[in-house]
Amino acid sequence: MQKVMVALITPFTKENEVDYDALTKIVKRLMREGCDGFIVCGTTAETPTLREAERYAVLQHVLSIVQGNCEVWFGCGRNCTRDTIRLIRKAQKYAIDGVLVVTPYYNKPSQRGLYEHYHAIASAIDSNIMLYNVPGRCGVELQYDTIRKLVYEHKNIVGLKQASHDLDTVVKLKKEFPLFRIYSGEDGYFDEGFDIGMDGLISVMGHFNMEKLQRFIKEGRKDNRLRKELYKEASLTFCDASPAPVKYLLSRKKECENILRLPMCAINREKELLLSSYFDNEEE
Repeated sequence: MQKVMVALITPFTKENEVDYDALTKIVKRLMREGCDGFIVCGTTAETPTLREAERYAVLQHVLSIVQGNCEVWFGCGRNCTRDTIRLIRKAQKYAIDGVLVVTPYYNKPSQRGLYEHYHAIASAIDSNIMLYNVPGRCGVELQYDTIRKLVYEHKNIVGLKQASHDLDTVVKLKKEFPLFRIYSGEDGYFDEGFDIGMDGLISVMGHFNMEKLQRFIKEGRKDNRLRKELYKEASLTFCDASPAPVKYLLSRKKECENILRLPMCAINREKELLLSSYFDNEEE
């Protein structure tokens, strides 16, 4: 059965510090609702705005709540190979399931450069590695031949978060490496991903509809009404730059403040009304 993990937000106080009480509340609720795991300090966490000490403090806090009852993956990818290895080595002392390593952003390496980047990382550390392909944010895409070579050569490269519309690569990888875990990194492609053999979803919208997602999967993905609702909610989750919409929705539930760190901003009043209108009607 496919898993649903959440790409976890980092809640902030009104003073713009990490809100650990809110983080506790969110993680505990998601665990009660059946969340299979958490990606800590990924894109949704506003990680570029977190100081390094904050990143490891957030990781340690989440691990103290989870207590081994679901998976925890830690985002360690940077656009400097040496720095990525350093961050992963520092993370290895924690009881994590592995590290999520995004493709280098801004400097846009070639496929050879991407191969050498991940090859150096996988050779230097023992942790399980999940590749993270998100061309829309990084400006470069991990291609099938590059992924195939890395998976073939490195046993600790165990998974891929595919936030790309290249579903052909997923089909070919699952055919050649059936045990290689591939997760959809696009909420809007959850069902298509499951159809072609993806192992699960790493979700942003799961922050507020985890029970619905889990029910849809456990009932065999046969409920067309529920499928339609989930697609609508996926669209609304990204009506503005993520994680702004989901932070607004969680603030409505009194689980966190509607606060982001610059350069990320809260959604405007028009988007608030859009989200409120839909979810107020759903709750009636």
